[in-house]
Amino acid sequence: MEFYRTVRGFGESRFTEKKSEFIGRVTPCESWEEAQAFVARARELDPDARHHVSAFINREGNIQRFDDDGEPKGTGGIPMLEVLKKEEICGLCVVVTRYFGGILLGAGGLARAYARGARDAVAAAGICRFSKVFQVKADIPYPLFSKVEFELGARNFRVTGKEFGENVTLSLIVSPEEREILSTLLSDLSGGKINPKTVGETFAEDRENP
Repeated sequence: MEFYRTVRGFGESRFTEKKSEFIGRVTPCESWEEAQAFVARARELDPDARHHVSAFINREGNIQRFDDDGEPKGTGGIPMLEVLKKEEICGLCVVVTRYFGGILLGAGGLARAYARGARDAVAAAGICRFSKVFQVKADIPYPLFSKVEFELGARNFRVTGKEFGENVTLSLIVSPEEREILSTLLSDLSGGKINPKTVGETFAEDRENP
């Protein structure tokens, strides 16, 4: 997997339908255990609510789970899961909490309301794309540090850490294209003395493709 779409962070929305209040909450998460913890947090925030319906898709998309939490089968979790699939987003959990207002919504009304709760929460959080990047470290001699730091900043490289020892060790995340550019840049600035090393891979928010 080279990239995936998910929510940018936590999002929350609220609306009322025939006196029932619906509260949608969404957050990025990687595992079913994290998703369950998020559902538990929603229960703590609204302990008097009758239902806390949830849907979860992991980053790879091969684990998809939902819980109607007492609502009629197919009226809560599945409509919410379909919203996530339609938006082509993963690595997240959404919970829609319902305070029953005394008026029955019917199966169709419930499905539409829960789908709206999920959709509104996702919209509140915002959608972004995460792409695979390389984790790189480079040892910079102190006499070259200021110049290297300036040139990296001018080219908008993502520096994630600095360690000061015998040299300054910079940690960066770079795309495949940036990795080649970085290697050439550091070599040119140091007369071939700085050779960045790839130490791992991860995912980072794509700055060009939402």
